[in-house]
Formats: sequence, C-alpha cells, structure tokens
Amino acid sequence: MTGEAVEMAEFAGDWTLDMVLATRARVPVLGDFLARSRSSLAVRIDVVGGHAVQTQRVCSTTVNDGRGLVRTEIPQAFIAALPAASFPIDLSLRDGAWVYAADFGRQVIGWTGEGVIPTQPTDPRVQDGDGDGRPGFTVRVEGPILGAGEVYVVQAGRTTVAGTWDGTAFSGSVGMPEFAQSVVGASSTFLLHGPELRTAPEQSSFRMVRGQAACGPIPQGTGVR
Repeated sequence: MTGEAVEMAEFAGDWTLDMVLATRARVPVLGDFLARSRSSLAVRIDVVGGHAVQTQRVCSTTVNDGRGLVRTEIPQAFIAALPAASFPIDLSLRDGAWVYAADFGRQVIGWTGEGVIPTQPTDPRVQDGDGDGRPGFTVRVEGPILGAGEVYVVQAGRTTVAGTWDGTAFSGSVGMPEFAQSVVGASSTFLLHGPELRTAPEQSSFRMVRGQAACGPIPQGTGVR
C-alpha cells in the first residue's frame, strides 16, 4: 500500500456534511427570491484497497427565502423517505494538500425518473414518495397572498461537490448539473402554480467535519459497496 493510500485510510469513519443549495425563484406577485436549502447529512467514508466510498443520508433540511416572507417546511416524512446513497469519491494529494470531490449521482423524488419530469398528478410515473396519500412529496408553504397550504412536488437532480482539507474540515463548492422540479398538485389552486426555479451554484457551498451527525451514524452495511 502506498503512503498516500495509508494517509487516505485515516479519513475513514463518520462525518457530518452541511450543505447549502441555492436557487433563484420567481414567485407570482412577490417577485424574485434567492432561496437557500440547508441540509445536514450523516456520512460514512470507507477506504478499501486505496479506494474511497461515501455513504450518506439526509438528517434534516430547512429552507430560507432570504426575506422571511415565504415559509417553507420540509416535513419529517419527506426526509425519512429519502434513501441512503453510496458512491465512489476522489481523495487525493495534490501539491501537498488533500483534495476531495464527489458526484452524488442522480436523485429523483416522487416519481420513477423515466423520461421528462411529470407535470400532472395522474401521470403513471408519479409516486406517493412519503406515503401520505398525496402525489409526489408534500411540502408545506406559507406566505403573504399565497396563504398557507401544501404543495405536492416531484424533483430530479444531481449534485457534485469539490473542495479541500484545511486540517479541520473539507469545504468548497457545490454544483448542480441537473435540477428540475414540478408541482403536480396543491391544497389550493393558487398554490398549484409553483415558482419558476433556477440554480445558483455561485451561492452554494458545503462543509464536512469529522463526527457523527445529530441523527446518528450510518449503519454498517448501508449503501452499495
């Protein structure tokens, strides 16, 4: 085993990943918003034969619209229904510094992921992802003019991260090479027309530190090895 592989093995274990994904949204009447979705994830890194694999699951997600006008709540049933993911990562020494990069892979929420993203609840590809009897996944929203209610969404996305080790944490940038969301239903017709979203990777970032996440460690055997 090379010296680099031995050093890489020291990164094996439990980590907590905090990630901010920013999107720009155009909301009818209220105008443009920069929304930040902040997620905390439990992570385990395994290093075998000089190759590193990351397994992770989402612990919590909060959304801040930047103005405090529109409140978005991600129910725990939504979070609990998200599967654990496992994928290879790049850990390498470059110019004396450890570099970290990962592609989390494509994630689809509330539908099968085949073809273009659905727009209607009757589309046979739409699934009740959180088991609440509604199409897709349920998100609660509240705001002026919008009122309070639920929207039922489906999503498709792919997230990448790239950063460096500073002796305490890996931190760096977040990319979103794929992102699409569709509102396939709502508790009121006014909420049915969801905001037009586009990614804002320049406002997105991550930080990953050693130690178990608040929701506990990733159980051994979880994920694809």
